Amino acid sequence: MALKEKDPVSGTDLTGHEWDGITELDTPVPWAARWALWGSIAIAAGYWVFYPSFPAVTDYAKGVLGYSSRLEVVSSLKGAEAERRQTFAPFQSGDIASLAEDPSLEARYGAAISKLYEDNCAACHTAELTGQEGFPNLTDNHWLWSGTAEEIEYTIRYGINATHDETRLAQMLAFGADEMLEKPQVNDVVEFVLALSGRDHNAQAAEAGAVVFEVNCAACHGDDGGGGYENGAPDLGDGQWIYGGSRGDIYHSVYYGRQGVMPAWEGRLNDAQIRMLTLYLLWSAEDAPS
Repeated sequence: MALKEKDPVSGTDLTGHEWDGITELDTPVPWAARWALWGSIAIAAGYWVFYPSFPAVTDYAKGVLGYSSRLEVVSSLKGAEAERRQTFAPFQSGDIASLAEDPSLEARYGAAISKLYEDNCAACHTAELTGQEGFPNLTDNHWLWSGTAEEIEYTIRYGINATHDETRLAQMLAFGADEMLEKPQVNDVVEFVLALSGRDHNAQAAEAGAVVFEVNCAACHGDDGGGGYENGAPDLGDGQWIYGGSRGDIYHSVYYGRQGVMPAWEGRLNDAQIRMLTLYLLWSAEDAPS
């Protein structure tokens, strides 16, 4: 058997590998590293036996200790839910109208409920509740179905044009696109709506538009354009616009119609959370500058 060549400096065996004159030493792995490797393998084997490990066809090896991090998480969540229920006990039951009459709730719970609002509502209505195009301002005290606690709770719970069986239904018809009105008539109605809200308008066209409005629009919006809580028709003279109040925006609404959607939150939020959001909207509208 041929003897291994040794390194002339350290006396260590060489592997025979050489790169650009650099030879490789055949240095053994230190014993400490070897023991660490075998020790880690032994510890891993212990974990395989005592804790959940290998998956099977329909289940997994649960380990002899029966430990489950999932059970710990479930237990922790149940504890957090119990603590949350205790913290927000006033909202767990009771009539929403009675809760609305308690002035102490806003100071005690307003900051906490604001987080609930931000997590579920702010994406559409903004963090300041002031709305954006297509989503109404919740602080201006202009309500489609009135601003009572019961009506706000109903809207949050069942939504508008949502999939829930109890949802509110509201639709602005496409008077132009569906050929119920001619384009000149649409233009006249637009001028009349501008006049209702005190905006610059063509007086002659608005006069003609008043006749068209009475025949086609007053059934929902009222003869004076003041809207109706019974069907969610907005007040056309209050200067508050969900889809914009420019001449072009109003024309688009009359010609193509509108059908906004408010999701039904029943099933996504519990009863207490729906009550909390209802009160939060009431408080925000009361606290908003007039």
